[in-house]
Order: sequence, then C-alpha cells, then structure tokens
Amino acid sequence: MLSVLLTLTVLSHVSAKQDCIPDEWEDWTSCSQKCGASGTRQRNRKIKILPTADGVQCSTLDFLEIEGCNRECYNGGTLLPTECLCQKGYTGTCCELDIDECGNANGGCQQRCVNELGSYRCECFDGFVENEMNVCKDINECDDNNGGCEMLCMNYYGSYSCGCVPPKILEMDKKTCATENHCLTHPEALNCTHGCAIHNNQFICECPEGYTLDETNFQCVDVDQCQADPMFCAGGTCMSSPGKAICECGIGRGLDADGIKCIDVDECKAGISQCSHTCVNRNAGHVCLCPAGMIIGSDHKTCEDENECMRDPPPCSHTCVDLVGSFACQCPELMELEHDNRTCCEIGKCIRPLSAEGKTTSSEKWIISISVVAVVAVLVIVVLVWRMLKRHISTSEKVRVFKRHISTSEKVLRAIKHGDNNPPDVYYNQNADAMELETRGMGVAATVSRAEQYQTFHRKNVKSYGAGEEMETSKSL
Repeated sequence: MLSVLLTLTVLSHVSAKQDCIPDEWEDWTSCSQKCGASGTRQRNRKIKILPTADGVQCSTLDFLEIEGCNRECYNGGTLLPTECLCQKGYTGTCCELDIDECGNANGGCQQRCVNELGSYRCECFDGFVENEMNVCKDINECDDNNGGCEMLCMNYYGSYSCGCVPPKILEMDKKTCATENHCLTHPEALNCTHGCAIHNNQFICECPEGYTLDETNFQCVDVDQCQADPMFCAGGTCMSSPGKAICECGIGRGLDADGIKCIDVDECKAGISQCSHTCVNRNAGHVCLCPAGMIIGSDHKTCEDENECMRDPPPCSHTCVDLVGSFACQCPELMELEHDNRTCCEIGKCIRPLSAEGKTTSSEKWIISISVVAVVAVLVIVVLVWRMLKRHISTSEKVRVFKRHISTSEKVLRAIKHGDNNPPDVYYNQNADAMELETRGMGVAATVSRAEQYQTFHRKNVKSYGAGEEMETSKSL
C-alpha cells in the first residue's frame, strides 16, 4: 500500500510539472573573465504556466544557469582548479603579462638589457664585445685597418675617431682628410643657409633633418613628409610642421616599431587599462568588465557591488537581502523557499517545476524508479494470489460436482436394480468403454468407469451410441 501511495504521489508530481513548462533560454551573458580559472557566464529562462494548471502554484521567476567559460591560461600556463601556473617569464591571472626582467636591477646585465616575451638577454654597447666571462670589453677599432681613417685613428672607451695632420681638415665622412677647409676659403660657401661640410676635397651645403636643398644647392626648404611618403602614418592623421611631420593615431592606437603606420595598442597587456577586474581589448580601445553581482562604476574602470534587490522586477517574491557580489531571498514564518531560491511557498506545498534542463532530476528519477519497482512487485503478488484462489475455487467445484454425480448415479443404479418401471436410460459408449447414465427430467449425466458389477441392468434400457446416432441396439451387460 505504501508503494502504491508513493507511486501515485510521484505520478501526480510529474503530472503537475506538465502544468509548468520552461520557456526558451535567454542569451548567455559575456564571460566574467577573459581567461584564467574562475570565468563564468550565466543565462536565464522563465516558467510558463499552462491553462491546465487550474490554480496550481508554479514558479514564474527566472531559472538561472551558470557555467564556466574562458578557462584557459596564456603563454603555456597550466590551468589549476583555482589559478594559472605560469611559465617562467610570465605573470598575471591568465599568464598574459610578460615579466620585464630588465626592470629589476637591469636584469643583472653589465650594460644593456633587452627584454623579450617570456625572457630577456644581455648585450654590450657599440664599441664593446662580450668575452667568455660575459663581461663587456672595449673594442680597439684602430687595430682593424686603422679604423678606416686616412691619417690619424684615436681609440676611446667604447668608440674612436679619425683626425688629420694640419693644415689638412677632416671631411664630412669623418675619415678622409681634405687639403684645406673650403667652407672657410671658398667664397660661395658663405651662401649656405644652414651648414657647410667638406666632401671629396670640396664644400657642400648641409640641411637639418626634415629639410632638403633646393635647386640652387644653397637654400634649405621644408619637406612635406605627409605628401612625400603616402605610407607614412597609415591608419592615422598626418600633420606636417616645419622640419617634421606629426602622426596622430587616435585613442587606443599608436605607431608601430618602425614609426610608420598606426596599429592597435593592447591596453590590457600593456597594463595601462586601469580596470579593477577584467580588461577586454578592442580595436582602438578596450572595455572593463565585472563579475556577476557587480557593475561598472562611473569611471568605467572600477567594479562596484550591485544591489540586486533594487532590480525591476525584484528578484525575490518576499524579502531580498543584498550581499557583496550577490543577494539572498528570505521567507516569512511558515513559508520556505522554492528550489529556485527566490520564490516563497507554504511549507510542504512547494511544487517543483521542470529542472533547468527540461528533464527530471536524479532524485526524481530515483523516486520514480523505486515506485515503478514497488508497483510491479504489488502486481505480481496480486496475480499470484488470484491464481491460487482460482485454483482453490475450481478444485472445490469439481469435488462438489463429482459428489453430486456419484449421488445421482447411485440413485439411478438403485432404481434399475429394483426393477423400477421408469428407470433412466443407460447408454454404453463403445469409444470410451464406460457406462454413461442419463436421468430423465434432470439432465444430469454420470460416468461409471467399471459397470461389470451391475449385471442386473435391464437390457431393454441399455442403448448403444458412438457408432451412429440413428443406430439403437440392445447390448448385454
């Protein structure tokens, strides 16, 4: 009986759930983290109440589904349950940041430290070479073809220079010696507007960077670099000024390593985003994101706690308590929370709608399985009892009929034996080798397997049948 009641309860539970069906899932929210071990995203859906509910209480608040997302580590990092284990040379929540080893005591280098992604290297300045002890040693350039100098070569710590024996003067290549200083002796050298240099034992006029000589080779004129090089400042705005050009790339963009074209700047990797939680790089900019339960502040950088209780509609059916990064629903006395932890219902009267996946939960499946087994067991027991009762009733009826037949047979045989003038007919069945007695007026037949002991039967009342219904002959007993 207990299993039957349990089954009825489960069946009514399943039937009630048909009155409350889930609506379509809404779109997933953006992931709370771009990488790492804690990224989550969520989506909601509501519960539809069908007309067949007929007043049955169903939850109409959102279902919430949360799953992990973007759970990965960059630059070969290993994803652990709660964090990323970064390779040497990287750091950050997702191992996305390169460690600038050169920023700490110059990386231990003697002269120049060159930072690389995940690593670094030491170099020597020009004029030095690294020896077998990883120490930068000065190069004496004058030992190699006099440093390329025509006359004098003078070595310095890390450098050298060429010189000339007076009255000769060093030309503009800083290696060749001219016979005289033509910038001072030649009268036309005075026409140079910016500068003069000696080249191939002659003077030439010089111009600073951003200028070039005009057709007279004396006057320096400004070079419009924006017009002279169309590839310069590609993707940005080129502004020419005297002697130089300025490239404005705009917010979120900057010049490449060659200083020629504008490219996107990853503010997140460069560490200049100032996001308090998650930074997502975008073309020509970035955005700061916040985890669930928090919202971006007015500065668009700092995440602040969101008071979910102030949402419209409110998330709780009764009392809502705001928590840091979350909220909690509470119920008044004699009420309890539904499975969605938002709706209050009377204790013991909460009706569970379909699970978040539109299927029965594991506990529901367990209850249904136990109930089905119990019902099957009850049915088997009922069938066995019914068969036993049927067999008992059949046996009793056969005994009762047999006793009645014996009684009737005895009366018939007694009547024949005493010479009753109107005895019942006695039929001899040739096929069964038995005597069959039929009592007139009663319609009851009895079979006697051995009739030899009743030799006083009246021959006239003995009929033969079985060979044909129309043939009637006397047969001696």
